[in-house]
Amino acid sequence: MVPGFVLAVDPGTSKMGWALVDSLGKAHAQGIIRMDGWTGELGRTLAGREIAVVVIGNGTNRSNMEEELSRLLPETTLAVVDEKESTVEAWQLKRREEAGGNPFRQFTFMLGQMFSPVPVDDYAARVLAERFLKKRDAGRIEDRRQ
Repeated sequence: MVPGFVLAVDPGTSKMGWALVDSLGKAHAQGIIRMDGWTGELGRTLAGREIAVVVIGNGTNRSNMEEELSRLLPETTLAVVDEKESTVEAWQLKRREEAGGNPFRQFTFMLGQMFSPVPVDDYAARVLAERFLKKRDAGRIEDRRQ
């Protein structure tokens, strides 16, 4: 087990999702930040927390964010994870957490999303963290800074 948190980042053009997950996969914090000024806001959020690994999705705006994350957390390992279908998995994760197995709650959750959709970028970041942890456990991790 690695000490410190996994910081997972789902990069986008107008907003980013982030999640702090422990080495066993339990989420401790998550959120969505607008891209203008994201480094300052994320830096304040992470203050006092030990980050062992930064995981970033391989999609939109990744290369710009990699540079800034390297400046923000220079001693931290950086890993890139495939984002394919992470948004679909994020919706499933959010539904599972908010509605559980109750069919009525699942129905009202789906109705709510149809009429007032809420972004799931933070849940997508958690999906990326889960993917990283599975790769780590299988022994297939690369540090992008080497």
